[in-house]
Amino acid sequence: MIRRSQIFRGKVVHERMGPRRHKFSYPMTFFSFELGELSQISENACVFGYNKMRPLRINDSDYLQGNSKPILEQLDTILPKEEPGQHTLLISSPRYFGYAFNPVNFHLRMKGNLLLFAVAEVNNTYGDRHVYALKELQKTGDNTWTACSPKEFHVSPFNDISGIYNFSFHITDEDIFLGVDLYKEGCCIMKTWLEGKARKLNNFNILRYAFMHPFSTAFNSMPRILWQAALLYYRKRMKIYSRPLPNSENTLIDRDLK
Repeated sequence: MIRRSQIFRGKVVHERMGPRRHKFSYPMTFFSFELGELSQISENACVFGYNKMRPLRINDSDYLQGNSKPILEQLDTILPKEEPGQHTLLISSPRYFGYAFNPVNFHLRMKGNLLLFAVAEVNNTYGDRHVYALKELQKTGDNTWTACSPKEFHVSPFNDISGIYNFSFHITDEDIFLGVDLYKEGCCIMKTWLEGKARKLNNFNILRYAFMHPFSTAFNSMPRILWQAALLYYRKRMKIYSRPLPNSENTLIDRDLK
């Protein structure tokens, strides 16, 4: 029985406060996979595969260090090992007919409804990958936590590498909110968040939410990124920052070293 994995229907929002205001929102279908349930989901859902060729699939090699080890084993090099009574959720969109681009994946270490640790896995359009391991979370309310980390990784060509990220998490059995805000000199210059309402993860809901809404999955992330970048460059006349060479031990994949 699939107990913790879910499918979410919601939206992703980006709001840039400066130096040019710009905001967009898209509907989004995404998943919360309990890592220990991936094999079981693959056995029970005809359209989903775990390291198997299916219309929707999760490959271990698409995450973290990018090797063939199970995602949970890869996480062992970043977080304390999962203990009895704990479980880990992967918030992501699977490959859709072989393709996906997830700008950010979240790995959430839970004990019951308590968030213990989080890893934000960030992918840029240059082919690099970086992780922010959030081990000091502050509980700010019911099912709500925050954390912060210096920015260490080049993502958008319209931001340099300076600043502080403020992460926010609201996680219940019914809904989820994952926010990443960028601050510079005490001012928030950009807000991004992903939110959605939970549905049971089964064949019917996979077909309903993924195949009836194909362009609200990670399948359409790259075209949207390129379109918004064109608007910022040609219409808003935003300054371009070139990609610096990655110099952090938390950058797990550097395109120049592939």
